[in-house]
Amino acid sequence: MNVRQLPHPKRQRGLSMIELLVAVLVLAIGILGITALQMVSLQNNRGALFRAEAVQLAYDMMDRIRANPEGAVAGAAYDGLDIAAGPPGAANCVANNCSQAQMVAFDQAVWKCSLGDFNDDAQCTAFRGAGVLPPEADQPGLPEGDGSINVDGAGLVTITVTWTEPDGQVGTVIIDSQG
Repeated sequence: MNVRQLPHPKRQRGLSMIELLVAVLVLAIGILGITALQMVSLQNNRGALFRAEAVQLAYDMMDRIRANPEGAVAGAAYDGLDIAAGPPGAANCVANNCSQAQMVAFDQAVWKCSLGDFNDDAQCTAFRGAGVLPPEADQPGLPEGDGSINVDGAGLVTITVTWTEPDGQVGTVIIDSQG
C-alpha cells in the first residue's frame, strides 16, 4: 500500500523583520504617550500648587483683617490696596509697638511682599533683612504674584490674588467675606 504523504507546511522560526519593526513602533508610541501623560500631570500639579499658595495667601490677609478690624466698618482701613500698587511704607511692627493704623500698613506691606511680584522692593528687602519675612530663597511667592483688597460700605471684604502660570495665562483667586 502506497500512502501518499502531504508536504509539511513550513514552520516559522523567529520573527520577520516587519513584525519586529511593528512591535518596536507600537512600543515607541506607547512610551511617547506615557511621557506626554507625565508632562501633563506635572503641569497640573504645578498649577495646583500655585492655586493652593494663592488661596493660603488670600486667607492670610483675611485673617489679618479680622485680627485688626480698623475702620468705621470692620476692616475698612485695609480698603484700596490695588493690583500693581507696591507695598506701602510701614514700620516693623514685630520689633516695635504699633497702633492699629500702623498695623494696617504693616499687614498690607508684608502681604504684598509675600505675594512675589515685589521681592526686589526696598520695603520687602528691609523686612527680609529684619527677619519679618523668610529669605526669598525659602519663600519666593507666586510668579508675578500680586493682589488687591476691596471693602464695600457694608463691610464685605474682597481679596484678589493673581499670578502668571507657566503657560503665560493669568491665574486668579478671589475670596469674599464679611469683615
